Amino acid sequence: MFKNLFSPMKLGSIEVRNRVVLAPMGIGSYNDDETITDDYISFIGGRAKETGLIITTGTRVSSKYGKYKLNGAYDDLFIPGLSKLAKAAKGGGAKIFLQIGTLGRADPFDPYVTSLNIPIYQEQWEGDKKPKELENSQIKEIIEEFVHAARRAKEAGFDGVELFGSEDALISSFICPCLNKREDEYGGSFENMMRFPIDIIHGIEKVCGKDFPIGFKFNAIHDIDDGIDLDLGVKIAKRISQEQVAYIHEFSFKSYDFPMSTFKYPPMPNLYQPRNTTIEISEKIKSNVSGTPVIAVGGILKPDEADKIIGDKKADLVAVGRAFIAENLWAYNASRGKRIRPCIRCHVCHNEVAMHEKLVVCSINPDVLAKDEIKKTESPKDVMVVGGGPGGIIAAITASRRGHNVSLYEKDSCIGGKLIPGSVPDFKYEFLDLLNFFRDEIEESNVGIITNKEVTPDFINRNQPDVLIVAIGAEPIIPNVAGADNDNVIFATYALDNAGSYKGKRIVIIGGGDVGCETALLLRRNGNEVIVIEMLDELMKEEEIKHNTVILEKMLIDEGVKIYTNSTATEITSSNMKIKNSKDSIMEIPADIVVVSVGFKSQPENVKDLLASCKNSYALGDCMEPGRLKQAISDGYRIGKMI
Repeated sequence: MFKNLFSPMKLGSIEVRNRVVLAPMGIGSYNDDETITDDYISFIGGRAKETGLIITTGTRVSSKYGKYKLNGAYDDLFIPGLSKLAKAAKGGGAKIFLQIGTLGRADPFDPYVTSLNIPIYQEQWEGDKKPKELENSQIKEIIEEFVHAARRAKEAGFDGVELFGSEDALISSFICPCLNKREDEYGGSFENMMRFPIDIIHGIEKVCGKDFPIGFKFNAIHDIDDGIDLDLGVKIAKRISQEQVAYIHEFSFKSYDFPMSTFKYPPMPNLYQPRNTTIEISEKIKSNVSGTPVIAVGGILKPDEADKIIGDKKADLVAVGRAFIAENLWAYNASRGKRIRPCIRCHVCHNEVAMHEKLVVCSINPDVLAKDEIKKTESPKDVMVVGGGPGGIIAAITASRRGHNVSLYEKDSCIGGKLIPGSVPDFKYEFLDLLNFFRDEIEESNVGIITNKEVTPDFINRNQPDVLIVAIGAEPIIPNVAGADNDNVIFATYALDNAGSYKGKRIVIIGGGDVGCETALLLRRNGNEVIVIEMLDELMKEEEIKHNTVILEKMLIDEGVKIYTNSTATEITSSNMKIKNSKDSIMEIPADIVVVSVGFKSQPENVKDLLASCKNSYALGDCMEPGRLKQAISDGYRIGKMI
């Protein structure tokens, strides 16, 4: 199965057992002294099974240049911790490369740059925000630091190193015309701009030997004025290939000042964008660079698609990132045709690490660090789970794997909860995969599933379970608007479930959060006139992950959905709606259908009555406090494990 993806390949002097690469990802776990944390060792070790190559997150080569907290490789004192990391990967049979670099402009605490006279950054670099321009002697000092970091990697047992030349790292600024305005030996001509990474490669070869592999990750497209277009990206790849690097790891980048989702080749496409977004880049590089393997990136999630990318000669290896966060055993399960927990590309993982500097989390994987083991109980119990949404499903499966006798009750005809309407839009590419994953998991478990059954306190008293888990979800909020109970008023969940029934209608949606906007886009694509009414001054203002919202809002505008912000509904009739704007002006707009999407509320009284029916009882998810998918799943997993 997947013979291309799981075929061996030579990378310089070593052979990897397959073409699956664990992409370099920071997980937000750093010791104050920059030694490797136990959490990161666990994260890497938990993903080594059947993976071909692991590339670590960026490791700092210098203590002098840059102060942003990373893992360190700038002193021999780091070798023991690095050795533990290498052993964790090799324990699962994977090869491992240490990614080495320094941040440059991306370091907010002590930034160093190639050049100061960069027009696009002049306003940002005012006063105390002005970075330091590297002197020629400092550049040579940093090159030596790269070399010794590679030496330490070799001594620690790594199979090779990857030069971090992508994103806003220092190497990337040397090879980007916009960011390198130097007039010495490290700037001006193309060859001079390439001198910095090439000098690093030569230095590593001199100290570590030519048989110690060096990979090169770079921005094959740097989407800024006078940046790197694909033609220049190919030229850079061809030049670096002449140095006989082990591989070329393509990347695309805009700027940290903009969401990564907002340009043509997003390396981390979000849930509203197609997968495999930079394959055009890897294909162009591979077709122009002979003899050097190319690693592709860009929302690669599915083994069959990865296998085809390699089979079609669009890349030699694939870097899998977020899919490995969602499924620790991605490579192992793929190699055996086993079910894979699908990443939904919600950006929760990236948001927690990059925006909040917290430890990585995942919406659907409650064991991201691969530390947990579900142990069998010595005292099996009868467990009743009320509610078949994601939280209830995970609680039921986890408790069943512990050895308990579990029954799950769902009042509707099928399980899935709000994930059912949430998976309807075809532009939310992986949500239906997730719904089917949950259903397949519980169908193959020992959990008894009873649908079309609304559980009452009397029912619980009659059945007398040893443990009760309540996961009945939240109820939609009904706005305090005249006519909100009219027959032409429906909730967003109903509109999503029955979206195909509405065509050629004039539809007004109250609420411009993500659910309201997704509903608006789907109904518009089905041939309706759609207007969104939002009381705040912008759509999805309270949605934190702008990587997602900027794309969804653009899709709405491109599809012709009308948007009224700073507006509230005041009255609904059978054929129109009155809205009031921030200046108290009243507007009347036609409306055949009104869709309510103003949020959800918990069910404290219902939950209280149910919990009182069993001495050993728990409640989780939206029924306690409306939240995100992550909270329901993590609650379900935690409760299922503790029973």
